[in-house]
Amino acid sequence: MITMFTAQTEEVDDIESAAAEILQQVDGARQYANSVGILLCHPEFVESGVAEELCARLPFDVIGMTTMAMATGAGHGEFMLSLTVLSADDVVFRTVVTEPLSTADARGRLGAAYDAARATLPDSPAFIISFFPFLSDISSADVLRHLDAVCGGIPVWGSVASGMDMSYADAGVIGNGRVHEKSVVMLLLYGPLEPEFILASLPEKNIGDRRALITESDGCILKKVNDIPLLDYFSDVGIVMRIGQDNTTLPLMVDYGDGSKPVALAVYSLTPENWAVCGGEMPEGAFFFCGEVDKDGIMESAGDALAQIQGLKGKNCLLMLPCVTRYIMMTPVPDEEIRLVRDTLGGRPFVLGLSGGEICPVKDRDGILRNRHHNFSFSACLF
Repeated sequence: MITMFTAQTEEVDDIESAAAEILQQVDGARQYANSVGILLCHPEFVESGVAEELCARLPFDVIGMTTMAMATGAGHGEFMLSLTVLSADDVVFRTVVTEPLSTADARGRLGAAYDAARATLPDSPAFIISFFPFLSDISSADVLRHLDAVCGGIPVWGSVASGMDMSYADAGVIGNGRVHEKSVVMLLLYGPLEPEFILASLPEKNIGDRRALITESDGCILKKVNDIPLLDYFSDVGIVMRIGQDNTTLPLMVDYGDGSKPVALAVYSLTPENWAVCGGEMPEGAFFFCGEVDKDGIMESAGDALAQIQGLKGKNCLLMLPCVTRYIMMTPVPDEEIRLVRDTLGGRPFVLGLSGGEICPVKDRDGILRNRHHNFSFSACLF
């Protein structure tokens, strides 16, 4: 059984004060044989050296990411650093940072890192927590597809790092306090664990009823729908898309046809050919429905996720990663969803960070977990 400790600080300039504040809050982890840390922070905690120095003072490994905002039971905000310590006597933790990834070498480098960490465990891990960087030359969905292949379908839960705006310029993953802009960090958990994964994206009322068949695609690139060019289809349904404009607020609810829940994906950009670069795989033969993101839908889906969380018993650890777009679209009160989380969970220990892309397994019709990349969603992991 794993015990979770959470700590937070807003001290970004004084390393001694920040370290003392964090270490005091997680002192209880000393009594356990094995521990590992998950760190979420505003990018300035990396720039100031606080994140790296803090990790250097900890007697265990730490992985994490930068994020636009975060929360624990003790508070929430944007200008923070939070450290979650997972401790156990009967669970083994292994962390690893890949070599920088590119399109040409992603699978090989993910495989080498996974194999190195796996070789130190008695058997395959129960599941993996992983943080991805935002890469310009390879999609996060493709990174996940490669990781799924090299680990043999072991459940992977985690996030793409987020920064302080949607450019992702200051976003990165963290391995022992150092930011990695092109590497993936992983935490392998081995032991008697039965993780539960919760995902909520759009309520039914925010999903259209017009089903579209994907008839030409290439991985995450959507080319034709219902045998007509993509932009012609969107024009027919009253949606205008142009190269250079922000199209990321249009959710496409993709049904992969395997009995799993439809996955919410964003359109990141349009290519010169007017094809859509999407947040996840768009296989030919799959269907999608156009959706809408609004405040009421965000709060309703958050309530749905929290109800599922409250219904699960016997889980000591609760990690949550709602999409950063949800936070931005709640403006002028962006933290309303986070406040709902804190009010609902009361004094229960948890950590929450804003995700640049949610990595969460979903069950197919046979109950088998399939690793998926999502957008616009509220993702949670309990164990």
